[in-house]
Amino acid sequence: MKKVMFFARDPGGANEIRPVYEKMKEKYQTLLYAKEFAFERFQDENLPVKELGTCGGETYEDILAFLKEMNPDAVITGTSLDDFTERYLWKAAETLHIKAFAILDQWVNLGIRFSGCDYSRAEEYHRRREHPYLPYRILAMDELAKEQLLKDGVSEDKIALTGQPHFDMVRDQFRRARQVYDRMRWNVVFVSEPLHQDYDNNSEAESYWGFNEKSIFGSLYRSLEYLAEANACKIRLIIRPHPRENRKGWEQVIKEMGKDSVTLEMDTVNDSFSVIKSADLVCGMSSMFLLESIICGRSVVSIEIGLKRENPFILDRTGHCRSILSEEELQKKLLQVYSSSEDENAKIPRGGVLENIIGYPKGICNATEEVVRLVEEEMER
Repeated sequence: MKKVMFFARDPGGANEIRPVYEKMKEKYQTLLYAKEFAFERFQDENLPVKELGTCGGETYEDILAFLKEMNPDAVITGTSLDDFTERYLWKAAETLHIKAFAILDQWVNLGIRFSGCDYSRAEEYHRRREHPYLPYRILAMDELAKEQLLKDGVSEDKIALTGQPHFDMVRDQFRRARQVYDRMRWNVVFVSEPLHQDYDNNSEAESYWGFNEKSIFGSLYRSLEYLAEANACKIRLIIRPHPRENRKGWEQVIKEMGKDSVTLEMDTVNDSFSVIKSADLVCGMSSMFLLESIICGRSVVSIEIGLKRENPFILDRTGHCRSILSEEELQKKLLQVYSSSEDENAKIPRGGVLENIIGYPKGICNATEEVVRLVEEEMER
């Protein structure tokens, strides 16, 4: 029986390899490894995951020795911006003549995931665009992701279009989710991203993007205050930190802010689909959480006030859901969404047809099966 090893470190990578792992364990000997955020998620889901750190270390030499001992027929991983474990696995697999496949989970910061730079060295990467860490194949969601990889200088023969395996599971997970917030208030979820951490401090994040998670949150909070006063309504603003994010900063925000009209809560316990099911509106910047919410039929607002680079929100780039770029525009948008069960300006119907726009190449309707098919073909070569 052939042996397939899976690994993820970030939550996005965990989302992508999970459905592929579930499909391949029916036919192959599967080894599920993870670390940090992905390890915790797999544990919470009661999957038989092992922590890669137990192999003896995290240097390339450690990973090479570990992979040589495991001797799988194929390796399937996610991709990370600020951790090199996946990159070492790809390099070690190449040395050992094992085919490694990396599944992408986002449409931004793609080439840097295969470079020698982490997120804080993005400017250095963009000056040189070198890719010393490349898997046998990069499994891209769609033509948009492929286009970005090619723009970053990744060779076309390294890219295969397979679709987004995580999207295959979203609606089923949403159906099984439960509501966790009552409807006594209008429930608004703010999906944060760890820009402060990724760029070492707020000033660097603002210098790069023109905003950070706290500046966007401030604009949202002020706009919700305006909405609550104008409509004499009660609003619950639920902060959803990114799994990689330090939550102490948000605890301080909750202590210092929050009024009777706009109460603040932080949710780090409930699963994302239960939070989505309980939300009247989901706000954020460019998080995958926003795309999941659209698939699940929730109104979504992408806020990027201060943006000075190409928009990282994929649906803005396709023209299907424009990001808000000013506080005045945000106030109008919130009033519009509050006043209507439908977002009249959105071209994506509630209930979602997102997979017809992004996440799936033409002719592919099940990304999980496409990934499995490709890996199986390559293992047989």
